[in-house]
Amino acid sequence: MSSNINGYNIDGNFPIAGQDNDSQGFRDNFTNIRTNFTFAKDEIEDLQNKVVLKSALTGGTVNNTFNNVLFTGVKTKAFSEAVYAFGASTGSVDVAFTNGQLQTILTTAAITLGFSAWPAAGAHAQIRVWISVAHVSHTVTLPASVTLGKDEIVGLNGSVLTFPATGEYILEFSTVDGGTNVCIQEITAKLQKAKVIRGAPVSNIGAVGDVAGLLGADATHLYVCTGTYDALTAIWKRITLSSY
Repeated sequence: MSSNINGYNIDGNFPIAGQDNDSQGFRDNFTNIRTNFTFAKDEIEDLQNKVVLKSALTGGTVNNTFNNVLFTGVKTKAFSEAVYAFGASTGSVDVAFTNGQLQTILTTAAITLGFSAWPAAGAHAQIRVWISVAHVSHTVTLPASVTLGKDEIVGLNGSVLTFPATGEYILEFSTVDGGTNVCIQEITAKLQKAKVIRGAPVSNIGAVGDVAGLLGADATHLYVCTGTYDALTAIWKRITLSSY
């Protein structure tokens, strides 16, 4: 930024002591002083509107919104992210990118996720959704835009995600095309195929929350779940373990 303030157009030697001075010199100095004050006001207000602040200026509030300006060569330390908490939720939940990169949900019934306000195509954007599943009957329905990574998630049947147990699950959603295609990853490693380990199922029919890909084991058998629990179908298979 180049300043318009000109400190050299004011005659610091005027008026000259001990002689009659032309009033035009006074007018020229006053005009240039006023012009410089106007430039200073405009430039200070421009800085106030655009600079990054550590705290609020007197009489103002902090608004460090970067509006997608590119920063390069950035080094950070002790960086943290704000958390957007939906709290107890049921039905449709709008996960807006502008609410932040970590958003938390406590299920009170089945929920349906929707995404909005993704950045324009050409920018990588991601949101982590931390879901506290209060009951295994609380499913999560994903939007049709979630097209990538679905095959790696145990319990995801089409767009409906079923959880094997209550607890905390962190799902990461990312996109590079403005949300047209969204990739899902499960951060907590509870829903990854062939990685969910638990004890023996209650029966070959299983229980609410059981889905294909679950594994279980006890002292004598290894159990594999081959379907989704429906209270009727035998979905658990087992093999007998032997010493070697």
